[in-house]
Amino acid sequence: MEKKLKIQHVSSGVLGQVIEHRTPCGLFLTKEGRKWVAVDNTTGDAWTEEFSRKRQAVRWLRGKFEVC
Repeated sequence: MEKKLKIQHVSSGVLGQVIEHRTPCGLFLTKEGRKWVAVDNTTGDAWTEEFSRKRQAVRWLRGKFEVC
């Protein structure tokens, strides 16, 4: 299932708040050092993954693949 929501580029602090409080809902992305951290909070579960490349993070947020 491909998601059509806009990915919001946010600071690490904002991303931490999304993860901790599970709000607001949406798709979030930030760069922390050399890694990209993506959070899918569309369901309020704050699914979080780290990627070495921005493209991979965006593809995951868009539902193009799942991380095992």
